[in-house]
Amino acid sequence: MTSRDELRRKGAAMREKLGFPPNRDDVDIAPGLHRLAEEMVWGSIWARPGLALEDRMLAALSAMTSQQRMPQLRRYIGAALHIGIPPRTIQEVFIHCGLYCGFPTILNSVALANEVFAEKGVEVPDTEMPDLDADALMALGQETKIKLHGDRAESGYAAPGHPMTGALYPAAIAYGYGDIWDRPDLDHRQRCICAVASFTAIDHLGQVAKFGQAGLNAGLSREQVKEAIMQTAPYTGFPRALNALVALGEAWD
Repeated sequence: MTSRDELRRKGAAMREKLGFPPNRDDVDIAPGLHRLAEEMVWGSIWARPGLALEDRMLAALSAMTSQQRMPQLRRYIGAALHIGIPPRTIQEVFIHCGLYCGFPTILNSVALANEVFAEKGVEVPDTEMPDLDADALMALGQETKIKLHGDRAESGYAAPGHPMTGALYPAAIAYGYGDIWDRPDLDHRQRCICAVASFTAIDHLGQVAKFGQAGLNAGLSREQVKEAIMQTAPYTGFPRALNALVALGEAWD
């Protein structure tokens, strides 16, 4: 088992890689809190193998925007820029998670990101968005939905003509799968990381299982899906992450 001293060393190295300043014991807001963060957050979670640093950042940003942890989100937007994640990709994480957590979270988080970009002198490039008519948007949504979910694409609430969801779900197909899932600057594999992390953060276990499987269809390995869930634990709680891992394991059995 890794010693606590070794975890602290690994944690300090990871924290520095992300651009966060050194911990100072003389300004610790509670006794031992910096040491706990160094070991648990940076040494035990962020420094794990199995998922690239940039992917871990996508999961962390997704978890924090999903629960609107705004002061912490501000710091991690800066860290995301520090490790080379483009500003448009950061915006897209927040837009994607807003599909699951509500449009107000998009407005709040993108506005915060734009503040950070301005403070750091980072320019956000213009991106040309596809302009599809309603029929083409729905067709693209259906195509993306099937690509992600395969045989499960039209089961449960997604079943065509469902008596309770039939009036709402077409909008999810067109604007969720057709628009948001196919926006530029974040690919399907990355969006699956965001989706799994977001659903873990808001404790939607059925969706964790569904989109965990979609992640495999989009190019993630099982280990990477598990690591994306684990990455959320410091930000939205270990119980949510543990429950999500159990739900995912049951879906894969």
